[in-house]
Amino acid sequence: MVIRRWVVNASPLILLGKIDHLDLLFELADAVVVPRAVIGEIAAKPDGAQILHRLSRYVSYSAASDERVRREILGWDLGAGETQVIANAQLYGADRLVLDDIAARRCAMAMGFRVIGTLGVVGRAKRMGKLERAAPIIEHLRRAGLYVSEELMQRVLREVGE
Repeated sequence: MVIRRWVVNASPLILLGKIDHLDLLFELADAVVVPRAVIGEIAAKPDGAQILHRLSRYVSYSAASDERVRREILGWDLGAGETQVIANAQLYGADRLVLDDIAARRCAMAMGFRVIGTLGVVGRAKRMGKLERAAPIIEHLRRAGLYVSEELMQRVLREVGE
């Protein structure tokens, strides 16, 4: 059996945690890895403790040590969390990286990783029957701070049949 191991950055965890839908990550992946640098970024947020508490409820969640970063990643000048997501993915053979930051997504894809963002998690959950409707979840995410253009939101909703 192939294990779907996803390494997740702060913004998807913060956004999904704010709307109490971290469960979507754990329904789509067998193992969710969160680097310590990402945990630190979340902890620094005003509601970070609550989000980390919600995250700790999941058995398939693991905190990963911050890893030595290869020069090819450092050249992208990403934040600490994004850098560690990619470094951990290289070390542990992640199936997918969950990143919203455009530069981090480009870096990860340039290194051959499959990438999904918060909006993609919702779309995939809907396609897999884990959600009845994606639109209300996306609207909650937008109110929680997800920046997504109306055009992209409508495209995702069309793709999932809404």
